[in-house]
Amino acid sequence: MKATQLLKGQHREAERLFDLAISGIGDVRRVTDELTKHLLAHMLAEQVVLFPELLAIDPDLVGGACEEHTVARFEIRRVVNTAPEDPSFKAKLATLRELVMHHVEEEEQELLPRIEAELDEETDERLGQQMLELFDALIAHSRRTHGPSHAAERTATAA
Repeated sequence: MKATQLLKGQHREAERLFDLAISGIGDVRRVTDELTKHLLAHMLAEQVVLFPELLAIDPDLVGGACEEHTVARFEIRRVVNTAPEDPSFKAKLATLRELVMHHVEEEEQELLPRIEAELDEETDERLGQQMLELFDALIAHSRRTHGPSHAAERTATAA
C-alpha cells in the first residue's frame, strides 16, 4: 500500500474514532484510548519513516507538521489525563479534534499531493509498507502494556 493511501485511511479512522468518542455513546474511555493510541502511532510512523525521506526533497515540507505533532502530543496528554466524567473532558477532546483535523486537511491538500508528485511509485509503496509495519507494531505494543491510558501517555511522552 502506498504511503499516501495509508495516511488517508488512517485519517478516516481517526475521524471515525473522534466521532464515536465525542458522541458519548458507549465506553468513551475505551474509544478515547483507542483514538489516542491510533494518533500517537500514526504520528510516530510519519516522523520515523516518512519525514526523513521528505527532508531530502524539501525540508520545509515537514517543519510545520513536526510542530503540529508536538502540540497534538500535548493535547493528547491532557485528554488521557482527564476522566470522561470531568466537565472539561469534551472541551479537551474537541480541541484535540480541531487540531488534528486542521493537520489532516493541510496534509491531504498540500503534503500528500507533493509526495505523489515527488516520489516514484516504488518508493511510495516501500514507505507505506514500512509505516504500516511500524504502526502495527506500536499498536500491538500499546495493547501489551499495563493499561490503555497509561500506554497512550507513555507513548505521548516518548514521541
